[in-house]
Amino acid sequence: MNPEINEILQRGMPAQACAEALNALGKRYADRQDTDAAILCWEKSVECYGKPGFAQAQLMKAWNAKRRACSLAGDGAGVEHYSVKIDALMQQSKDAIRYGS
Repeated sequence: MNPEINEILQRGMPAQACAEALNALGKRYADRQDTDAAILCWEKSVECYGKPGFAQAQLMKAWNAKRRACSLAGDGAGVEHYSVKIDALMQQSKDAIRYGS
């Protein structure tokens, strides 16, 4: 895994603070066009603090872009992979809103 992500995860911060640090790191990666590293940050952020917010929105955008690229490349397996990830994230967000998780 990415050493910067590991460093954040090992700080022992409260869940929301950990997620905020991962979100900020993800934004820096995205600004540098390192989408894969940004996605990894936002996925870890969701693991730390699963409430709907910044990380979920960024993941949705990034995964939709990846799904589009797979579609244009004729990669049906890639389209399915990202579609499943998007559906699961949408369900997680709905559940968090519905049940306050």
